Amino acid sequence: MNKNDLITVLRVLTGLIAWFLVTELLGGYINGLIGGVWGKALSAMVIPYTLGIGAFLLVCIGMPADKLTAEPFFRPSAGLIGKAFIVQSGLSFPLVFVINIITKLTGHEPTGIGAGELFGHPWFYLILLLVFNPIFEELLFRRLVLDRLSPLGFKGAVLVSAVLFALPHLYSQGIAQVPYTFAIGLVLAWITVKTGKLWPAVLLHSLSNIYGAYLPMGLTLIHPACAALFVLFTLGAMLPLAVIILTHMRKA
Repeated sequence: MNKNDLITVLRVLTGLIAWFLVTELLGGYINGLIGGVWGKALSAMVIPYTLGIGAFLLVCIGMPADKLTAEPFFRPSAGLIGKAFIVQSGLSFPLVFVINIITKLTGHEPTGIGAGELFGHPWFYLILLLVFNPIFEELLFRRLVLDRLSPLGFKGAVLVSAVLFALPHLYSQGIAQVPYTFAIGLVLAWITVKTGKLWPAVLLHSLSNIYGAYLPMGLTLIHPACAALFVLFTLGAMLPLAVIILTHMRKA
């Protein structure tokens, strides 16, 4: 990485730090002041993607923001999105599963949204995790961030954007979410560049929240054996399929 590329990365990182500080400090203050569902909505939905994005853009003002392109170019299709979903699920979920086991073995409890919180406020989290976050996080990370990393080239921009996407989750959801969101971030950045469209990443982001949060937590509430079968399916089917798809794409 040359000096100019390093400056580009540091400036985008500084912009994301500004976004994060506005989100956490102002969002936390508003949530504590108002409380309840409205406080949660303002802190988790409104502030991050209004004032927070404003802070990011202010730091990054004047930066080149060219739309990345990379050959070969793919048209968005059900088949392409299905393959991307298998890859992101097959690679990301085993990572968070292994790290959660290590966390428990060391006497700690995994952090993040629990089943009680997720299903205790069903409508709020359905809107947040399946609609709002997929749209606006993709707008931030796969459009505003990724485009400003375009001087790094395709591989560099995709890799760095995935790292920058994973880092905030260390604070909000714990260390297990870092490799999980990094793997997902790679797929979302890849499909955004390869298709030239943002909506496939939005859809995949929403599907990842269903597969990575709603399914395992819901199955655990039904019966622990159901959750165990889900884990076995992911490790025994989704992971090998992800490897096969990636191998085939490298040869193609």
